Parts: sequence; C-alpha cells; structure tokens
Amino acid sequence: MQRTAVCTCGQLSVTVAGDPAFHGLCSCLECQKLTGSAFSYSGYWPKEAVRRIAGESKSWRRGSDSGRWLDQHFCPTCSCAVFGYAEFAPDMINVSIGNFTDPGFPPPTYAVWNEHRHPWVALPDACTSRPWRSGTEEGGDDQG
Repeated sequence: MQRTAVCTCGQLSVTVAGDPAFHGLCSCLECQKLTGSAFSYSGYWPKEAVRRIAGESKSWRRGSDSGRWLDQHFCPTCSCAVFGYAEFAPDMINVSIGNFTDPGFPPPTYAVWNEHRHPWVALPDACTSRPWRSGTEEGGDDQG
C-alpha cells in the first residue's frame, strides 16, 4: 500500500509505502501554532518508506515544547506543512495525516502533551493518553 500526502494547492507531495511505525496526536503549544488547530496529527515512517517527494518545498527548523528541533517542510505557494524530520527520530519522516485526505485513515493510537490539550477534545477509544517522554518508541514524543 502507498499513500500520497499533498499540500493544499497540489504543488508539493510525498508518497510513502506501508503503514506508519507510529501515529498520534500532539497537543504541545508549538504544534497548535503550526497547525492553527488544537493539535497536530502525524505519522512517522522509516525514511526508506519514502517512494517520492515531488514539487518544491521550503523548510524551517522550529523548536518544540521538549526543546528539540523539528525540520518542517512546507509548500512555498500555499504554505501548507506536509512533512518533516524530528531530532528525536533521526531515521524517520513525519507526515501530517490530514494531507492524505483519507477519512479511512486509522484513528490515532496515542496522544502526547495532554496538559495542553483543549478540554473539549475527546480522544478515540483506541487512543491512549500518555505523558510526554523522550525516545522513539511507539507513543514516545510524537511532535513536540
């Protein structure tokens, strides 16, 4: 199975093979600013799973609530954040799940930085609320 995530204007895309190694919600304040929403929802794939990155991207290195960096790649035309690389997961690429525009994508399996989660955000039954911790193990720190 392959999935392609695309920016709003369609100029930038990334295609990944298989399922993500882990995927979840992050409610850290930096992810809220990045998405303009109450949380981010990202999946992490091994870099070897990338089949194609097409189009021009710009990137910027942002901080996170944990103090680690994330290199965020976005479309220079529509400014949509599509993928990135995180200091805590050097062999992975993270892709914003919403850019797949797939309502059948499985629900998140974990949520981190819950102390910043808006109280009206209800987690799916399969999603465990975990405190942030360092490491790349599943459910470790997703974004921030």
